[in-house]
Amino acid sequence: MYLLITPNRLTLLRIFLLPFLCLLLLSETYSAKIGALITVFLLGITDYLDGILARKYKKVTSIGAILDPIADKIFVASVYLVLVYLNYFDFLPVFLIILREIFVSFLRSWFPDKIKVSKIAKLKTLFQMSFAGLAILLYIHFPSYKYFINYSLWLIAVFSFISAVPYFSRVCHTVKEFRKSLKIFFRSLFYLIYPLGLLLTFPLAGEFFWINITALSFFFFKRGLVRGSPKWAYERIWVSIIIVTILILEYMYFKRLFFSLWLVLFLSFFKDGLESLKFMWKVLKLQ
Repeated sequence: MYLLITPNRLTLLRIFLLPFLCLLLLSETYSAKIGALITVFLLGITDYLDGILARKYKKVTSIGAILDPIADKIFVASVYLVLVYLNYFDFLPVFLIILREIFVSFLRSWFPDKIKVSKIAKLKTLFQMSFAGLAILLYIHFPSYKYFINYSLWLIAVFSFISAVPYFSRVCHTVKEFRKSLKIFFRSLFYLIYPLGLLLTFPLAGEFFWINITALSFFFFKRGLVRGSPKWAYERIWVSIIIVTILILEYMYFKRLFFSLWLVLFLSFFKDGLESLKFMWKVLKLQ
């Protein structure tokens, strides 16, 4: 039977709705905030329904296993950083939450069989999505509760790292099994300078904050597609170093970021974005 709405298409819908959600959050109107709250709820429902559809119609696929954590990471990176920009959230706990996602994404690309989505990680995602909705609701009706939101955000950050402990434990045991690749593995760690640079310069981006979010989203999508022998282990690390250096130098000399951010957007689209969009198109064409 042909299904118009397949589990994988439903997962992609979560990603496609995120720009719409962010635009609603950035709007100053009360109705837009309510719309954002409803959209967060719908995203949470799709996260639940794609698994049900996959099991019901026996369409549990390797693509679905890849897409689901990618969608979750892009949600956290985009929505949480927009909430930082709007001053709903403090930056430091959000930085730690996204830092966790960056490292897990890196480790999953190297050890896909060892780092499958665990029950505690699914619970972590549920808490993160629910908390985003709760924060929006509180700011609509109880804006004075910001202190409560940020205390709770620290709990989310701590739980996020706790949920990654089983992953780190498995990796520590697995690393011993591929000693010949250890040099490549540790060399590939330097590539993380790129996403970390995007994350660290987010508070300095001003009105161009959306470029950091876009580039991080492309990063999570493309790196989520890599399995077994990560391409980023063989990419030229100096490209990442140059990008981050240009970001730092522009801010040091001009006390703002402009040209370097547009360079980031251009490079991220051609390095990560095109491949991500091609993969999305292939998924949409599949039954």
